[in-house]
Amino acid sequence: MLNRCITSPLRNSYGLIVARHLSLSAPLAQSKQQATDPIQQLFVNKIRDYYDKQKQTTDGLVDATPDVRKSLETTLNKLKHSFGAETEDLLSIPKLEFKEPQLEAVIDKQVKEIVKKEVVLSQEDIKKYSGTYGSWSQENQVKKQEQKKLDQR
Repeated sequence: MLNRCITSPLRNSYGLIVARHLSLSAPLAQSKQQATDPIQQLFVNKIRDYYDKQKQTTDGLVDATPDVRKSLETTLNKLKHSFGAETEDLLSIPKLEFKEPQLEAVIDKQVKEIVKKEVVLSQEDIKKYSGTYGSWSQENQVKKQEQKKLDQR
């Protein structure tokens, strides 16, 4: 009885799931080169034509008039003069080079300086800093002084 209650909805939904997968996979099975819609085919053809025209030009401007080319050149000259980039090409991506810092040399130098320093402790320092951690801190010293004042009263 329980078996029928569980499997009956599954059997009904299984057919629906298979139908959905088949309907979604049908366009994938078609050839990728052919467009099914004539408008889609026109769009793809225009993109291919534009790509071919772009390959034929030297500056990458497709169907550009001499005025547009002259405007681009004057704008680039203005940018070069304002930013002082006479030798660089402003249309290309800059190539950045970073040198690795030499951390080992800096660390070695600091370690040598620390090791060279001689530690000298006086009897007063030993008395001051002996005890549990934090017992010699400023806060603890203030608490001790307040306690002494309270004890004297």
